[in-house]
Amino acid sequence: ENERLRAENAKLMQWQNTALGLENENKELRQLLRYAPEPKLAFISARVIADAGGPFVRSLIVTAGKTDGVREGMAAMTGEGLIGRVVEAGEWSSRILLITDLNSRIPVVITGSGDHAILAGDNAPRLKLLYLPQDAILKPGVRVLTSGHGGVFPPNLPVGMVISTAKGAYEIAPLASLGRINQVRLVDFNLKGGSFNPMAAGIEAR
Repeated sequence: ENERLRAENAKLMQWQNTALGLENENKELRQLLRYAPEPKLAFISARVIADAGGPFVRSLIVTAGKTDGVREGMAAMTGEGLIGRVVEAGEWSSRILLITDLNSRIPVVITGSGDHAILAGDNAPRLKLLYLPQDAILKPGVRVLTSGHGGVFPPNLPVGMVISTAKGAYEIAPLASLGRINQVRLVDFNLKGGSFNPMAAGIEAR
């Protein structure tokens, strides 16, 4: 009887672990749905399968590639905001360069003041603001959005928040928890060129 109870208990533990995993996945998917692309924009939901980060690179590998309609330059979003962009698109998977990567430079605008700057990564958890006007005064909690300059990203995508200052330099915390990303949404903001066909790729467009 004890052996039978132990076996049943082991099975119940397995089911509990499965249920907890599904609950966590559902939570992440619900958070992902917070970001609703504008009408007529095509997007692809993908799962993160690897963290390709290292001492000099901050990137993710996701389960969507050219066969799904992914192309280089697409914005990578979570429910909280922008996390990076697609820099390599393979047939079945793609690599996303995170906003914290040393090579990431994003033109941004500060909400409220309207000051423009470049949001730069340096492989650290927080980001830096470059080329901010010398007379700019930012308060902690102020949001940082994409400005749309340079044509890399459209304007008004949420990116980060001012959290502290040190010797006149502002530190920006990403709105998304970059260390705990399991689901992403790849959004195509350049449909005019005809390079992305959601219907042919079997991707929902809305």
